[in-house]
Amino acid sequence: MFKTAGRLINFRTLFFVALYVFLKSDKKNITTYEIKEESMSPALLPEDYVVAIKNKDKLNRGDIVIFRNHEKNIDVIKRVIGLPGETVSSENGKVLINNSEIDDIWAKTVTDDFIQQTLGEDEVFVLGDQRRLSSSDSRTLGPVSTTECLKIKYRYWPYQRFKAYE
Repeated sequence: MFKTAGRLINFRTLFFVALYVFLKSDKKNITTYEIKEESMSPALLPEDYVVAIKNKDKLNRGDIVIFRNHEKNIDVIKRVIGLPGETVSSENGKVLINNSEIDDIWAKTVTDDFIQQTLGEDEVFVLGDQRRLSSSDSRTLGPVSTTECLKIKYRYWPYQRFKAYE
């Protein structure tokens, strides 16, 4: 029984490593990504691996996306808070969309106040779940173009924490 379990674990590990190597290309519509920061915990932890796809549908509030921080030349992972055409602001630690407080179930810390931003028709406003740890988000970088976003579909590693995202 232990040999079978050992082979299964080894097969899974080999499969996921092969999947990672195959999908680790900037030219594809689907890619893998290693989480390197804590700004999205507990949803995504450092050393988690995810599969992301090029965004072809409209994004929804709460979707987790990867985009490029061109100032630091790194990929960043954050949660979509504001949608195209909306006005996003913060007051007294709460996020406001079109001057109405939203049910921000993702925030794990208080949101520092930031200036009001009106999003264009192809822009989203993104924040990390750990707002005090989150630096490369829309509060500092401004809105993110939807065409630059890769939407997280699966967390596949560690496989004990496998999860599909809609």
